[in-house]
Amino acid sequence: MRQLNIRRENKAGVSIDEEMINMIKFQQAYNAAARVISMVDEMMDNMISI
Repeated sequence: MRQLNIRRENKAGVSIDEEMINMIKFQQAYNAAARVISMVDEMMDNMISI
């Protein structure tokens, strides 16, 4: 069964493993950016309230 998956991936030119790794990387980058935006938003709220 594993060989069939490898053959299919090679023929299609898409590695499911690589795509999953890329998706996880992009998800982590998105989460990090969202945390930065949240922190900046909180800092701006604090500065405005001073």
